[in-house]
Amino acid sequence: MVTEPQLGHIVDSETLWLPCELTGPGWKARGDRIPADKRVPFNRPTAKQILDALPFVTRYFFYWMKHTFDREKLFINTFQPLKHKPFYGVPCGGIGCGAMGRDFRGGFCKFSLRPGLVEHKVDIIPANHFILSVRSDGRCIYQKVLSCADMALSGQQLSAWDFSFPKEDLYYRFFTVIVHMFHVYLFSPIRNP
Repeated sequence: MVTEPQLGHIVDSETLWLPCELTGPGWKARGDRIPADKRVPFNRPTAKQILDALPFVTRYFFYWMKHTFDREKLFINTFQPLKHKPFYGVPCGGIGCGAMGRDFRGGFCKFSLRPGLVEHKVDIIPANHFILSVRSDGRCIYQKVLSCADMALSGQQLSAWDFSFPKEDLYYRFFTVIVHMFHVYLFSPIRNP
């Protein structure tokens, strides 16, 4: 497993060939990266910030009470903030067309496909993944789910899918482009000894 202090360079240039999209500047991570800290929505406000925000908090409290008693869902609920996890990545999509959030391990976790609503899923949804299938002569010779995210599968749920992609073979880079590279050694022209 790779821990936070070891992430200066995710791999050695002698150990593994990486495309130029993964060697430039930017945030990089391997699939087995373990974040060092827990994310929280905000830091504690100072006393001056609390005093400055009191008029807003009072108005918002009455607004929140009205909608809570009417059982209406608020778009932004300050008193019940969304949970944050350190795995969230950049959404796949664009302005106005909706988006699906994908974490750096390859799992899908946030959806905003309906305008104004974010379906915030804290955990990875097992059925939402890309699958790599290699076929030869009409039969499947290799098939794996392209994700290194930890998931809890219950019973026979998706039992035909192989979720065992090696975490150390996934590389992610953010800035200036987002790149997920899944290294499949079985079909690679460059073999590691």
